[in-house]
Amino acid sequence: MGKIQKLPESLIHLIAAGEVIERPASVLKELVENSLDAGATQIAIDIWGAGRSRIRVSDNGVGMSKEDARLALERHATSKLRSFEDLQTLASFGFRGEALPSIAAVSHLELTTREPQAKQGLRLKVAGGKIISTTAVGVPPGTTLDVQDLFFNTPARAKFMKRDATERSHILRTVQELALAHPRVSFEISVDGKAAMHLTQAADLRTRIRDLWDVSITDTLVPLEFSQGPASVHGFINKIPAHQPTKSYQHLFVNDRPVHQRVLTHAIYEAYHEWLPVGRHPVFMLFLKVDPSVVDVNVHPAKREVRFANDLMLYDLLFHHIRKDLQAGQDVPVMKHKAPSPRAGEGWDGGYQQPLMPPPASVLPHPEGGRSVSVVADAPPAIKKLDATVRILGQYRKVYVLAEQGDDLLLIDQHAAAERVLYEKLLDQSRTEGAKRQPLLTPYVWDLPPDRLEIVRDAQPALEKLGFVLDAFGGNSLVLKECPAVFPQLKQAKRFLDVFIESLEAESYDPQENAAHEAVARAACRAAIKANDALAGPEMQHLLKELAACQRPMTCPHGRPTHIRLPLSELHHRFRRS
Repeated sequence: MGKIQKLPESLIHLIAAGEVIERPASVLKELVENSLDAGATQIAIDIWGAGRSRIRVSDNGVGMSKEDARLALERHATSKLRSFEDLQTLASFGFRGEALPSIAAVSHLELTTREPQAKQGLRLKVAGGKIISTTAVGVPPGTTLDVQDLFFNTPARAKFMKRDATERSHILRTVQELALAHPRVSFEISVDGKAAMHLTQAADLRTRIRDLWDVSITDTLVPLEFSQGPASVHGFINKIPAHQPTKSYQHLFVNDRPVHQRVLTHAIYEAYHEWLPVGRHPVFMLFLKVDPSVVDVNVHPAKREVRFANDLMLYDLLFHHIRKDLQAGQDVPVMKHKAPSPRAGEGWDGGYQQPLMPPPASVLPHPEGGRSVSVVADAPPAIKKLDATVRILGQYRKVYVLAEQGDDLLLIDQHAAAERVLYEKLLDQSRTEGAKRQPLLTPYVWDLPPDRLEIVRDAQPALEKLGFVLDAFGGNSLVLKECPAVFPQLKQAKRFLDVFIESLEAESYDPQENAAHEAVARAACRAAIKANDALAGPEMQHLLKELAACQRPMTCPHGRPTHIRLPLSELHHRFRRS
């Protein structure tokens, strides 16, 4: 027998499923897109166990006949393609005939359907891709797909699933995208038996956006609409001052299909770059319509990536039209800097500083009666105790603190040092009961999209250990009532919160495991004193005192040195003094 053998059909199905079905949100996307292709105007979604246990999608679409229902479970059986020419003018969401068979191959699936003209419906039960029963049932017109025990026969894939909160967040993000693309379709979503989202049929995109997001976001949006050559664009972008700390409010669609398209996203960022501070992100919900013949949606089975015949032309169109609209409505001065390429997790950088309750003495700069700090840079020795031999010389380029001890010159990176101090204080608080908190004079209302709210709720116990007190405030909002005493300003606390949650979201850290050290480290980096922050003498004195008290003062949490020492003998050697 030869070494090369044909794979069995069951294994082929499992391999195909690995490409199409990455996580529960992938299943939901495929099922809802099938409903939309069937002309549904009402879609009900029920999720149990973050989609691992069960995903059920019901619609009022055209339903299927007995023959079509059986064929829908076979690979490469589709109603949307007949020839190669059809692929060039494709307008439907599904077309490969792979999604439903792939889902059926890795789950226990139940398909119930009825055409409007049929007297009875049909129910098919499938396990591991094989139909095990067919039953006539009395059901309303439409289709219900019930997917249970996802990845029951592919344990390796199941192991790569993230925490329940992360998977639920991806599911809610997927629903948002589909709901934005189809405002005239109603969506009813429940999670573990509790209503999670109710979206009635909306007259237009603006109404749907208002249904999904808080007024603090929707009132800062302006419409964008243009048509030129083979392309047209409509949707909304943010007013210049209304940039956000995260990318949560960014949605891009090509022919109503939610996509990730780097070229177009880069065009949007470049259009904003003169008004976009470092670490901030634009808000956009944009729909690009192009002739299907100039866009390739067949790049990947998941259909999240698309390619254009002339992406540079589309880049220029989007860039110039957005920039023109922003300049026409400009009501704030142009920033002095150019924003770098977008980078996730830069944090809140609001232009105001709301005072908290007066910080306790322990977090205010306070010189110790002329005493100063001894800093040693050569590992392994730790920073010495405070004594009277170190003298602050000043701040260099608003980046480094200069000091002297005896015959040695000390250079301290103010950001790295502050980052180490903040990181250790927060972790110490998370390990002990009764974290030092301070109440806000005016509680801060934190508006979040549904997918991000899921992550925050899951992280609330960890946040409370760190000193953040958050309560529900209705809809998709939380209210921040107290924050850790280590933050002298609300701006810093908000920046930390945002980056901490974004770190959990992006990396799927477990927020209950030692308060997710890496997430705390990233957030401390964003919330700490920055380069270009001017420091007064007492502030520099206090920073060095706090650094001296750290357990690991030699480096920041990411491994950069906090300070270096230059002995006088080394300086003499450099200058060739005897």
